[in-house]
Parts: sequence; C-alpha cells; structure tokens
Amino acid sequence: MPADQTAKTVYYLRARRDDQPFDLQSIAKRARRKKNNCAATEIELGGGDVVRIQHFSNSNGRTLLHLTRYVPGVQASTLQPKATTAEDDEGAQPPPRGKEFKDGDCFLLLKEHHVLYCGHGISKSKASLYLSQLFREAELHDESSGFDLVPASNLDKLQLIQDHGVKSIQLAVGAFDLSLPKARRTSWIAKSLGTLGDELGALISKDQSLTKQKALEDLIVNVEIKLDGNTRAIQSSQDFIEDLAETVLDDDTETPVSEFTIVTQKNERITSGEIRLQTGVKVATKDNSVSHTSVWDEMGTYFDQITQGNLLEQ
Repeated sequence: MPADQTAKTVYYLRARRDDQPFDLQSIAKRARRKKNNCAATEIELGGGDVVRIQHFSNSNGRTLLHLTRYVPGVQASTLQPKATTAEDDEGAQPPPRGKEFKDGDCFLLLKEHHVLYCGHGISKSKASLYLSQLFREAELHDESSGFDLVPASNLDKLQLIQDHGVKSIQLAVGAFDLSLPKARRTSWIAKSLGTLGDELGALISKDQSLTKQKALEDLIVNVEIKLDGNTRAIQSSQDFIEDLAETVLDDDTETPVSEFTIVTQKNERITSGEIRLQTGVKVATKDNSVSHTSVWDEMGTYFDQITQGNLLEQ
C-alpha cells in the first residue's frame, strides 16, 4: 500500500428508534441549519472530550459529515531525535497558541435512515451520543431522545447458516485490542479472548527489547472453534457453536473481533464482509489523520454498490 494511503472499513448501519426507522438525515440537516459553524456544533461529551462537525456537505441527495474530537489543553509527547544520552526523557509540547491537537475523527454518510460509518478515533457509540446531544442543543427536542445505529446483515447468508448449521468459526483479532483493561471487555467474546491478550502481553514484556504496545499492535491472533466430528458431534455441542456464531454476528462494530469466517456443515465459507454489510477501502492520509474527501468518495461508491445490490431494505 502506498505510504500516502491507509486501510479503513466502512460499515452500513440503520438508524432506528423504538424499533422503527429513524430519518437521521433530515434531522441532521435541520440541526445544521441552526448550528451553521464549527464553534456552534462543539459539544463536550465528558472526560474532557469535545466533538464537533468539522466538515458538512449535501451531495446527490445524501448528507456527509466529518466529526472531529479534541481535548482542550492536552499536550503532545515529544522526544529528542538522535539523542546521545543513555536514555531520553520524554517531554511535552503544547499546541500553537489558539489551536488544539486533534484526537480523532469519524465520517458519516446519511440517506434517510440509512447510515454509512467509518471510524478513525471516534466510535460509533460516541458519534450517536454526539448527534443526540447536538439535536438537543439545536432545540429539536422530539428528535433528541436518542436513537440506535444498528448493523445491517446480509439475510441470504444468515439463512445459509441457519439452514446448514455451523462446522467451525475462525476469528481474527488484533492482539492490542485483546490487551485492553478488563473493565472495557463487555461481551463474552471480549472477556474470553482478553485473557489470551493478558498472556501475550506477559510473554512480550519478558523481552526488554520490545515495546509492548507496538508489539501487540503488530500481532494478529487467529482462533478457531470447531466441532469434533461435525454432524456426529452431540447436539449440545452443535447448539453451542451455533449460539457462538450468533454471538459473533450480533456483536457490534466495536467488538475486538476484526474479521471472522464461519464454515457451515456443507463447507460453505462465509466471511465477515459477506455477513455484515461492510467493505474495506483505501483512503488518502492527511497529516496524522485521513482525508475526509477521500473517505466520502469511498462511502459514496459503496452506497451505490449496496443500492444496486438491493441490500438497503433486506
């Protein structure tokens, strides 16, 4: 991959409230008319985080948002290049006067209740919380009571799993994600695999030549759960692995499982990209972030693809 590009994932979600489609696009456009500059859209979400709309566009009947996050007063760690001392004590550098360091982004494409999301430091849940609070600040009270962004699935592939059963599940997980604090492991998968992350971290820390965090970032852990005997396995084992498959499928975009493959009893291989409506894209980098126009372009292309594939209303 060229040095000026990076890989991202775009997820197709649906906005819902009270189990009904929620027209997020029209509400976002109304809020933007009331909050028509960056400062007006800044909202503190707790922990010092401030999120705002950095870029906004209406194009081809779609609404495009670029959200950014910063923490006021945060300084950036520095080091001394080519230090001749045995060790280099890190320092901190404040941002230029009148500026703050950006600490994350996310990108959204809205079309009625259809949503494409791409994260780069702002999670889906934080983006949802921000928009709900923005609507409240814009005095759109009926629309500010919250909504859910629900992952959409390819129902044909789900039916295949239900009809043919599950033979094995292969999970690919970033080791760094596994090493997160126990308090941040909420799902069964995160808790179980997180224990593996603890063991990996302990092994890596024994080698003083390795920086633990960097080492974990560069590792992918592959785990396979499979039936012993396939269809001859006892029913409880078959039920367990099918329940596990449903757990993997039901988990949202913040699960530590970055990719998975489910193999049916008839050896059909179904990948995460086929079950969850999502796609991998290559986008242009910009400084320590990514180009919002590049992400928006890729989102537009993907939305065209799922529209043409009649997948919007499955």
